[in-house]
Amino acid sequence: MRLIILGRNRGLKKRQRREKALDAQQILSSVIANVSMPMVARQNAAQHLVKTSSRHRLPLPQNLSHWICRSCTQLLIPSVSARVRIRAGQRIITCLNCNRVRRFGIKGGSY
Repeated sequence: MRLIILGRNRGLKKRQRREKALDAQQILSSVIANVSMPMVARQNAAQHLVKTSSRHRLPLPQNLSHWICRSCTQLLIPSVSARVRIRAGQRIITCLNCNRVRRFGIKGGSY
């Protein structure tokens, strides 16, 4: 009977930990999206967002997953920290910090 109670508490704590991580993701996402914040704070929030997401096995928010470098966890801002090219129906984003290249398909065909 004691094992059943421990299992319930473990599940409850896991759920609470996940909810806190989701709340932290939302707060960090709002810091990243706020352009009036200093760039250092936005970069720091991006690094913490990646760390929190990986620690709690949560996916990155859909609106930010393309704009955070997966190798150096820097915030990718076009013409500031990233080069964006469109070629053959693909959006090619190059991180200017680590030179990592990511390719995304463009909906609606090629240019």
